[in-house]
Amino acid sequence: MSDHVARGADRYVILGDVVDSREIADRDEFRETFTRARERVAETYGDAIVAGPSVLKGIDELGTVLSSVEPLYDVAITLQNVLYPHAIRLAVASGDITVGETDSVAHMDGEAFHRATELLESVERDGLRFGLDTGTRPLDTAVADEVNLLLAHRESWTDRQREVVTRYERASTQRAVADDLGISQQAVSNTLRSAEWPLIETIETRLRETLETGWPTDAPADVGGVAE
Repeated sequence: MSDHVARGADRYVILGDVVDSREIADRDEFRETFTRARERVAETYGDAIVAGPSVLKGIDELGTVLSSVEPLYDVAITLQNVLYPHAIRLAVASGDITVGETDSVAHMDGEAFHRATELLESVERDGLRFGLDTGTRPLDTAVADEVNLLLAHRESWTDRQREVVTRYERASTQRAVADDLGISQQAVSNTLRSAEWPLIETIETRLRETLETGWPTDAPADVGGVAE
C-alpha cells in the first residue's frame, strides 16, 4: 500500500520533548511515567485523537495527531501533571500529513510534522513550553503566549499547592478536599489563594472557550513565521 496524504486544517500534530531528559537518573522509572502520561492523554482525549500518543525517539519524545484544537491546553496540563517534577515542551502545527501503511505516528510525515519540528526547536531556543502554528499568526501568538504563562505559573507551585489544586479540580467542594487531606477547609482556601487559583481558573476557562470555538477558516495566512 502506498502512502497517502491527509489534507485539511483539521489535523493538528503535537510533538513533545522532555526538558533536560539527559539528567534523568532513573530512566526505567521515567519510562513508566512517560507511558502513564501517554495513556492518560489517550484515555481522556481519545475522541479528538487521530493517532498516538506514541514515543518517537528514546524515552523523551512523543507525537500525536488531533482532529481539533479544543483539547490542546488540557493535553498540555495533563502531561505536565503526570510528568511532574519533569517538564515537557510542546509544539502544535497544522497542515497536510503523509500517512504510512500502519497509521503509526512514527511513520507519518508531511507539512504539519515539518512545521511542528521547526517550532519545537524554536520553543526550546526561547526557553518556552508551548508553541502553536496553524498559519493564523495573530491568534496563534496570543493563544501560545497565554498557554506559556499559565504553564509557567503552574510550574511555580509548591508541591502542596499542586496537590490541593489538583484535588480541587477533581472534587466538588473545598470541604471534600479538606476531608480527603485531613486538613481544615480554611487551609484549603488559603492554599488555593496562595496559588492564585481563582484567577488561574478564570483565565483557563476563557482559554478553553476560545479553543472550543476553533480557528476561523477565513483567517489571514501566516506570513511572518511561527508563533511560540
